[in-house]
Amino acid sequence: MAKDKFGAYVQRLMTTVLDKEQETFVKDLAWNELNRINVNIEEFLRKHSKDDVEESKETIKTLLQEDKDVKDK
Repeated sequence: MAKDKFGAYVQRLMTTVLDKEQETFVKDLAWNELNRINVNIEEFLRKHSKDDVEESKETIKTLLQEDKDVKDK
């Protein structure tokens, strides 16, 4: 089960990198592709993390405003 969590494509790339019988050129291609995928995932996580932070700030502002409105009544 844990082996499948990366998906077939990524799993094949990792297997290629570790394959001692594989040519160095092919292993380097697989390594570079894994690094590219890693960068794309990191960019995705950073982008959506910022979205979550902004959404949380808006929620806090709304809750604080609602709390203030209740106290003012």
